[in-house]
Amino acid sequence: MYLLHRLAAEDLPVAVAGGAEIDALRVLSLAGHVKATIPKPMRTLDGYAQPPALVNEITSLGRTMLRRFPMR
Repeated sequence: MYLLHRLAAEDLPVAVAGGAEIDALRVLSLAGHVKATIPKPMRTLDGYAQPPALVNEITSLGRTMLRRFPMR
């Protein structure tokens, strides 16, 4: 919910980077709270790298969740 509130405070589209934030964004996207483009991790010599994701929209369900669970 923290990420959803943070996204609501910014002008969309927003780029999201970092493993933990992209994982949280995947959950929000699967729940139908946001519409986002999340690229697949890219194989590198050291393992994998996650390119930034792009959040295009907070859905009406996401806005309902923002009202129902305000940040305190």
